[in-house]
Amino acid sequence: MAEALVSDDSFLDEYENKALPIGYRFVPRDHELISFYLFNKIKGFQLPFDVIKNIDFYYLDPFHFSPCEFKHGRKNNEAYYFTKTKEIRSKMDRIERHTRNGYWKSCGKAEEIKHRDRIIGLKRLFVFHWRIPELGFGKWVMHEFSIHPTFLVPHPLLDEKIKAKIHRCVICRIVNREGSYGV
Repeated sequence: MAEALVSDDSFLDEYENKALPIGYRFVPRDHELISFYLFNKIKGFQLPFDVIKNIDFYYLDPFHFSPCEFKHGRKNNEAYYFTKTKEIRSKMDRIERHTRNGYWKSCGKAEEIKHRDRIIGLKRLFVFHWRIPELGFGKWVMHEFSIHPTFLVPHPLLDEKIKAKIHRCVICRIVNREGSYGV
């Protein structure tokens, strides 16, 4: 019986391409996303697991994401991505978050993320709105995590190249609030 379980190729195939070992879940705290994953990504260090994929996030609609990517979080309805932001040319302090069929609308102010009484980053909340009003909004939520510039290097050492790199690289946590996949 045990031999049948070990040689069952379908069981092994299911876990072969997983980034984490069997039984582990990816449920990082906000400060861990910033202080470990985003910090190491910006510095160019290799991450231990390939859990957070690199994509051009802001050009994709939520239905472009594979259902198998929504396997993280406490309810297995979250996906994580590294992406680079794209600034609007006329307003260099604003970031474009439009997709082909909709846009990510900001909800409220950015929340400061602290670790040991030090501000290490910001977390912004967005809800996806379809361009076609009949499709509605609210099913797809994104938390965008960015690193605070002074967390990466001391303030006097910040040059324009470092500032640009910090500003452009973010982690997006996508949550499907309904738990089901699709439009």
